[in-house]
Amino acid sequence: MGIGDIVTEKKKQVDEWLKNQSVPVEIAAISAGSAVQGGVLGFVLGTVNKNLAEQAATNPAMANQPAMSGAMSGPPHVLAVNLAVFTAVQGGLTCWIKKMNKFSEIETGMLAMFGAGAALSVSSSLSGQKAAFGGQDAAIPEGPMQIAQEAVKSGVLFSLLNGAFMKIGQSFSGKNEKTDVFYSHAVGMLTALGLEKYEKNFKRGLLTDDCLLLLNDNALQEVRIPPGPRLKILNYVAGMRVAQQQQQQAMSLAVKP
Repeated sequence: MGIGDIVTEKKKQVDEWLKNQSVPVEIAAISAGSAVQGGVLGFVLGTVNKNLAEQAATNPAMANQPAMSGAMSGPPHVLAVNLAVFTAVQGGLTCWIKKMNKFSEIETGMLAMFGAGAALSVSSSLSGQKAAFGGQDAAIPEGPMQIAQEAVKSGVLFSLLNGAFMKIGQSFSGKNEKTDVFYSHAVGMLTALGLEKYEKNFKRGLLTDDCLLLLNDNALQEVRIPPGPRLKILNYVAGMRVAQQQQQQAMSLAVKP
């Protein structure tokens, strides 16, 4: 049995298990899985930001480059928490809204992103960071009223941007394809690497988000991704594995008496 068959079988088992659960359990399971994936992705991104900052401190040529700010900045553990909150809320809300079966695909995405953007803003504010879209001169929200105002602003911005991107995507594709929440982090990874055109390859091979840490060269070859992009993806995945191991070690040390 090839890795593609194993992935397909595992996904079927997860889907079958979720179908047999109550709606609250299904939403909780999706939220928890999204939180773990978002946390790992955030830790990797935070580590990259930290390394770039250290390089800029010792390299005069990088001194004038703009630094990351807002919710997408900060130490790895802070960014891990922010993205875990963001993805958990986005995944859970998307599942819940779809269950209601009252909204279109774009409306569902916009509502979910409003909640996720607001949650990200609150999380970043509580950790002492600037607004999600704050520039270098933006102030850190203080007090419940300011935090709530920033949360609403961030939620609206995320919602509008998501709706606009989905509308543009539909106009180019010529059809209204459902956005599968199980591929959100895989798509994010490909976008970060400039490999967006291989999103269809991932979906054809059923390489969902829970398969990211299992990826190897054979699996990527099976979905017909060329050598260069394969190397980029595998390098990114290697970083995710290291970040996950560091998180597990930190958690084990934290629970020791």
